Amino acid sequence: MMAPLLVDNVLAWAAQAGVLVVVGAVAALTLAHPRGRLIFWQGILAIALLLPAVEPWHQPPAEVDGAVSIAASATPVIVNHPSAWRFTWRKEYLLRIIAAGAALRFLWIGAGLARLRRHRLDARMLTTPPVPFSNPRVRWFISTSVGGPVTFGFLSPTILLPARVAELPADLREAIAHHELAHVRRRDWLFVLLEESIRSALWFHPAIWFVLSRIQLAREQVVDAEVVGLTCDRVRYLDALVAVAAQRLLPDVAPAPLFLKKRQLAVRVAAVLKETRMSKPRTFLSLTTVCSASLLAVRLAVWMFPMQAPAQTAQLPNLPNWRTVTEDGPGVAVEPGAKILHRTSVFYPSGVTTSGTVIVESSVNAKGEVTDAHVVSGPDELRNAALSSVLNWHFSPDGGLPPTVQSSIRFDAAPRTAEPAPVAAPPSAAHASKYLKSIDTSALPQELVEKVSAALPVHVGDAFGNDDVARVRAALKEVDEHLMFGFKDGASDVTLTVTLRSPRSVIQVIPNYRIVNEGTPGSLSEAGPAVSVQTAAAALPPAADGVQRIRVGGNVQALNLTKKVTPTYPALAKQARIQGSVRFTALIGTDGSITSLQLIEGHPLLVESAQQAVSQWQYKPTLLNGDAVEVVTQIDVNYTLAQ
Repeated sequence: MMAPLLVDNVLAWAAQAGVLVVVGAVAALTLAHPRGRLIFWQGILAIALLLPAVEPWHQPPAEVDGAVSIAASATPVIVNHPSAWRFTWRKEYLLRIIAAGAALRFLWIGAGLARLRRHRLDARMLTTPPVPFSNPRVRWFISTSVGGPVTFGFLSPTILLPARVAELPADLREAIAHHELAHVRRRDWLFVLLEESIRSALWFHPAIWFVLSRIQLAREQVVDAEVVGLTCDRVRYLDALVAVAAQRLLPDVAPAPLFLKKRQLAVRVAAVLKETRMSKPRTFLSLTTVCSASLLAVRLAVWMFPMQAPAQTAQLPNLPNWRTVTEDGPGVAVEPGAKILHRTSVFYPSGVTTSGTVIVESSVNAKGEVTDAHVVSGPDELRNAALSSVLNWHFSPDGGLPPTVQSSIRFDAAPRTAEPAPVAAPPSAAHASKYLKSIDTSALPQELVEKVSAALPVHVGDAFGNDDVARVRAALKEVDEHLMFGFKDGASDVTLTVTLRSPRSVIQVIPNYRIVNEGTPGSLSEAGPAVSVQTAAAALPPAADGVQRIRVGGNVQALNLTKKVTPTYPALAKQARIQGSVRFTALIGTDGSITSLQLIEGHPLLVESAQQAVSQWQYKPTLLNGDAVEVVTQIDVNYTLAQ
């Protein structure tokens, strides 16, 4: 289980246990008999510990559907400047704090056991028990270092009596002896060790401390009642409690049932004086009532604070010529250095046979997107391939993310000689009267599935038409600029598929608009062939010898724009009330001019106007380590009827 998910589940369990204990504390007020309270609080503790094992864990399913066609894509923003160090809180730090606290508490138990052993070694053993009714297995000691009677041990129980207690009158010593022997008979020392272990592991939860204190008090009250029943002398036993309370009592550092804690004295004395008696049927009825209330509290707590199971891994369908974004080339091994939301594949550069490891250090923003990256070490022939991929990575921000991440990309073997050519999905057209049958997100990482599902403006069963396409595109861009979407048509329905951009895929623009007649808005139509725009991604010319090429986000590169020609809105597009975005992949030369412009998507009536204007844009030359480099960026030209 991942650390952020584990932290969330620990917090959910803590909330569940808190609700259970609060309800239990109220219900326990109806229990007057100490034995009933002891059983009840032990049951509450057991239920709290077993909650993760008995409750139904929420586990989102991973759905897999048919083929997909790719529709829209975007490029991350790349900022070329170093990021200052800053502390970022991570959820796993909370786990480390809990583990450290538990380790200290267990060390405390070990120190307490060592202290008990030292007390026993320093004490004087009594050859004859101080009372005639003693258990033959019990060893009695007189100690000058303990403030009150202490009982511990299982196979050979040991009872330490303070020297001052040994000097008390015989009737008081007998009452104290009855109390300690009751602990031996009940094997309470084992329960104390178990409870202290639970307290150590769950030291951070105040409700657990409260339950353990109630158990401890109820146990002593049960023993008090047994001693009073054996001696038939309530006054003498109260005198013994007061006599021990007058001694110098040590702090509660020993993992053993202590005869008396001063903070419990008043409650125990009141219980002895009150002498509460309940019949077995009444006790059973009271326990049944409070247990029912506690079970209802468990149900309420589980409903309010459910635990999350690790998400199922979605299995991608067996599609021909389909490559996931995390399938690297032969001989390439990637160690991201942090949790990855998604990333582009890494391949050997064409014609390069050098092997080695490239270390890349990336700067990331709060969303987990790479804002800057540089190569720390590695063969020169492999650096550009590694850097180009890392610049498009997206780390997961869940649980916190450091400002810089160091990734390792190992190239171990010669690259493959040929790669299958990507195959474009056939053109698809959706009719405005169709409904949305399903939404396929099986190709997405689980971290993105919930975000996409919450952000989508359409739902299964809704009518799906032209207006919904732009809404889906805008919603996905807000979630992650690497997302793409497409459609799979049925006879009367449409399947919406959301996936991540693959740099080697073919982009198909969907929906396909068709002008019905002049003055009528473009619509999705069943009649006649629809117009589509298809272009192969990454169809840019190779870089010149000695010239480095980097990828920069469109928003950042726009800041370097020195000459911008505004496109004219085509008249026919205005008449048809067509609007939308035209998206290009642009190659900017070392002098800042656009040397290549590749269409990604856009309406056919808008493409020519946008291309004529953008090809005239001029940028400042981009420098990397003082040398001018070519820049691959994305340019979006937006057409709206408000212009």
